[in-house]
Order: sequence, then C-alpha cells, then structure tokens
Amino acid sequence: MKFIQKLIAAAAAFSLGAGMLMPVNAEGEDNKEFDEFMTEEFVETMESDFMNMHFTIRDYAALGIEKPEPVIGSASWSDYEEAIKDCDETLAELEAFDYNSLSETQQHDYDTYHFYLERMKELNSYPDYDWWFMPSEGLIDNLPTNFTEYVFYEKQDIDDYLSVLASVPDYIEGALEITKTQVEHGVFMTDSALDQTLDAIQKFVNRTDDNPLIVIFEENIDAFEGLSDSEKADYKARNREILFNSYIPSYNHAAEVLESFRGTRKSDVTTAELPHGKDYYAARIRFKASTEKTPEELLDLCKVYISQEIQNYLTLLYSVSDESELEDTVDIEEPEDIIAWHRDHMSVYPKGPEVRYRAAYLDPAVASDGIIAYYLEPPVDFIEDNVIKINGDNVADVNELYSTLGHEGFPGHLYQITWYLNTKPNLIRTAISNIGYTEGWAMYAEDDAWNYSTLNEAAKEMMRIDTSMSYVMNAAADIGVNGLGWDVDQLSRWLENAGFSGSIASDLYDFVMDTPGVIIPYGAGLAQFMTIRDNAMYRLGSQFDMTEFNRILLTYGDRPFELVEKDVEEWIGTFDPSTVTPATPAPIDNPDPVPSKGISPWIYAGGIGIALIAVIAGIILVRKGRRDDPFA
Repeated sequence: MKFIQKLIAAAAAFSLGAGMLMPVNAEGEDNKEFDEFMTEEFVETMESDFMNMHFTIRDYAALGIEKPEPVIGSASWSDYEEAIKDCDETLAELEAFDYNSLSETQQHDYDTYHFYLERMKELNSYPDYDWWFMPSEGLIDNLPTNFTEYVFYEKQDIDDYLSVLASVPDYIEGALEITKTQVEHGVFMTDSALDQTLDAIQKFVNRTDDNPLIVIFEENIDAFEGLSDSEKADYKARNREILFNSYIPSYNHAAEVLESFRGTRKSDVTTAELPHGKDYYAARIRFKASTEKTPEELLDLCKVYISQEIQNYLTLLYSVSDESELEDTVDIEEPEDIIAWHRDHMSVYPKGPEVRYRAAYLDPAVASDGIIAYYLEPPVDFIEDNVIKINGDNVADVNELYSTLGHEGFPGHLYQITWYLNTKPNLIRTAISNIGYTEGWAMYAEDDAWNYSTLNEAAKEMMRIDTSMSYVMNAAADIGVNGLGWDVDQLSRWLENAGFSGSIASDLYDFVMDTPGVIIPYGAGLAQFMTIRDNAMYRLGSQFDMTEFNRILLTYGDRPFELVEKDVEEWIGTFDPSTVTPATPAPIDNPDPVPSKGISPWIYAGGIGIALIAVIAGIILVRKGRRDDPFA
C-alpha cells in the first residue's frame, strides 16, 4: 500500500506484504545480523508513521511494533534536512556489512535498499520541488482516499481515525508553509496545475451531507459489530463536527493561499529551466523509473521502443484488407468477470497464491481526474483479500476496462505483489518503493493481456500498440520537455520525426508541464521491461521460455532495473551457447525512427498520426497521467 508521504526517508511510500520477520531463502546460509538489521529498519519505519502502520499491519502488536501517535503525518521544512541525515546514517550502517557474507537474496535486499536510500537522499536535497499540492500526486487528491479506505478492525481504530482526521488542518498548514518557501525561491507549479488542484478542492467541499467522508464513515460505523446505538450516534456526530468545523475549512483556506500564488511561474518555463530544475528532474526520473539511467539514456530507450512499435503498426496495416478488422470489442463487461478472465488465462506466468478479490466503483467525490483505477494492497498479515477500485468516469469503454483490470489485477499489480509477498521476503523490502518496476510490470502485463483477449487478431494487435505506445511516447515527451527543456516547437518536430502528428504537441506539452515525471513509471518502466524481454528472446531464440523469463522478472520483487537486467543475464548464461540460435531479425537499435524504405509517406506520417491521435488525446485529456496508485 502506498500512502500520503513526502520525500522523507523515515516515512516514504510503502507497499507491504505477506512475509513474516525472516525471509525464506533457498540458496544458502543467511547472515543473521543482516536480517536483524533489516527487520529493525522495518519496525522503526512502522513506528514512525501511524497511517502507514495501520494500512500495513492488522495485528501490529504481534510483530512487536509500538503504535505511533494517530496523526496524518509531518510537514515542515526541517524534515528534508533530517531525512538526508537519516539516509546517511542508515547507508553507513548498511555499508558496514560484508557484502560477500550475504546470501543471494540478502544481496538483492542490500542492493535494493541501498538504491532506495540513495534516491531518497537525492530527492530530499531538492525541497523546492516537493510540490504538496500538485494535481494527481498531491495531498488534496490523496487525503480523502486515506480516509475512505481506512478499515476499522477494532473499536480503537475508530477513535484513532477521528484523531487522524482532526490532525489534517495542521498537516495542511505545514504543507502551505513549505509551499510559501518554495514560491519565495521562485519555484511553483503551473497555473494550469493549480486550476486542477483548486477544482479538486471545490469538488470535495461542495459535498455536505453526501460527502464521502460522511457517507462511507457512517456505513462503516453501522456495519461495525458491538457498538450500541448511542455509541454509533456519538461517533457520527464527532466525525461531522471535525469534518465541517475543521477539515473542510482547512481545504478552503488552502484554496485561498494557493490562489495567491497564481502567476508566480511563467507558462512556458519548463522544470528544466527552473533553478536547479534539470538536476532535480534527473534525480526524480531515477526514482520514478527505478534506474540509474540518465534522462538522455531513457529518452533513447523510449525512442527505440517507439521505432519497433511503429514497424509493428505498419506491418499490421499491410496485413488487413478492411479497416473494420481493427475494430472489435471485448465481450466481457462486469469488472469481476473480467478479472476472472485474466486470472484464468495466465498461461505464461508462474502460479501465484490463491487470493480473493473484489472490484468496486469509486464515489465521484473522491475519484481524482488522474485516476483510472487502483489496486489496494492488503495488510502484511492478511494478504488473502484484495480490492480494486475503478473510476467509472475515466473508463472510456469495455476495452479500456479490460486493459485497466489487467493492469490492476491479473497479471498486473495484484498478481505481481501477492506472488512476491508469498515468498515471505524480509519486510523492509515491502516497505520501499520501486515504482518504475511496479508500474512497468503492470504495463507489461497490460500489454500481454491483449494477446488472450476475445478480440480478433488484428484488433488485439491494434489495441496493444495503441495502449503501450501512448504511454512510452508521453514519457519521452516528459523527458524532453522537463528534463531537456524542449519548447512546443521542438516537441512537435520530435513527434513528426518519430512518425506522429505534430498537431498534438501543444496538448502534450501542457500535460507534461503540469505533471512532470508522473507518466515516467508507466512509459519508461514498460520500455525497460520490453527492451529486456526482446533482448532475451533474440539471444535465446527457440530456447526462450516466457514462463521462466517471467519467473526471473518476479523473483526478488520490485527492484532497480539494473538488478533485473543482471538477473536476466545470469539466466541467459545458464544456457549452453552451442544449443542456442539467436532469433532474427535482431531488435531495432535505431534511436531516431524514420520511415522504412518503400512505405508510402502518406501511410507512414498520416496513417500513424490518424490512428494514434485519438488514443493519445485520450491519455492527455482523460487519464491525466494515469495514476493508479491511490496514495502516490
């Protein structure tokens, strides 16, 4: 589960799962002192933040964890310097271990934790860019989700909930003070992004008796066993009093303060052009893409992927005799039926644990414009029940619902996370985020999900290309604009050179300007997984086994892509070279896509532009960067 957290090492985004305190390893003896250190890190992390602990563990006392103060969190400028200090201290303790004394699993834990701490240290070095009120990723979108998804396991949880709710105004005030300092330093989000945040505030405060924080709370109170009628009435009254007299006024106050910052950033100034913006963006992209690669290297990777997909698209165009072959609709409509379909057609994935799941639609009042759906991770000590929430307003049709549930459920997030948790990893591994891997895997799974859909073969390929290429193209645009400082004309020329219509440049430019880096985990994550897969398929030829390849990707959980690449290389090295005949043709490695010889320029430049522009526009205007993590 990932919660509202800013860039603070001791309270970073978490996704915790079903291991107990010690991991299961098959490759040899563990260094017990190392496991103890990592376990202590997990316990300290849980004890530092109440909401993380509550969403992570049902029976925290059973794991020896002391419950922290029930408040929403901390928000002050001094947190950033303290976070850097914490990272340095933890890195020193980590590096004191003899790496060669660790088992293979422990080395993965070491490397992944080390990468994470380095990324947190980097990001905390740029507090001016920690935009608390950013649309999609900011606290205005995230706060209601924290409360609507909060579960009452026992009566004390209700009292804790109300304490956390009452702490929100101080939290927002701290975030506003940070934002004021950022503005004084000449750094703020765009006016367009500000408008989206203000719209979200207005949308929430306009709801009174039907506010989701009233409706859902009262439904949960009524369903909670053991409360008397008078106790239920008292809890409901306390919740309304806090909401109307404290919580909602703090939202209105935030709107007034944020409005006063309008115009402090020129509309055409990219993140790269802000003070230290280029260095910050490079640090952000390393975290968001789960890699040590530079923005330029990731951009080249995206270009290569786009080149390959354009060739696939052109091959598809020449293979169909009638344009109508490209249009088809999945014949399953109910969300849970679609999830079951995905679960029952995972022939190229290793078997995961038996789990239950349910899918439900979000209340429009808490459904951010940036959310299509999200998977709600289960507590560490109860992984059986899994929940997916869907924003019906952002799902265009049943085909998009099909691909979205492949992304969120099987073989996407639900499968990947529960598969790894079922291996009982050290819990610190579940308490650190490698979002480029997790979102990249979900996009990789979504891409594959079209292959076993009920669509005809041509439509399967068309939907696969449309879905995947849009995200990679958006990620490339994000890197170009925010990392390298492209203006609209430069973006337009890049799009046209890649084979797209330059007419979409203006909308795409505005989108990535408003939400720098948000699309990176999806597009760059997918491009990295696909690059690794295509390379392995080429080198192993007929010896390539997709199920075993996916097992390699899944083993050791979400981790930096450098570790994934290393693991795949070692797997390839287990094959006898004399028995392997590489496949042909080799993967495309041209970073600057150009039309293939003999293909009509009209079909190439016009056809791809016409075919993809609708999809791309949908990503920009509807998905707003597809944030399916509810607590990013």
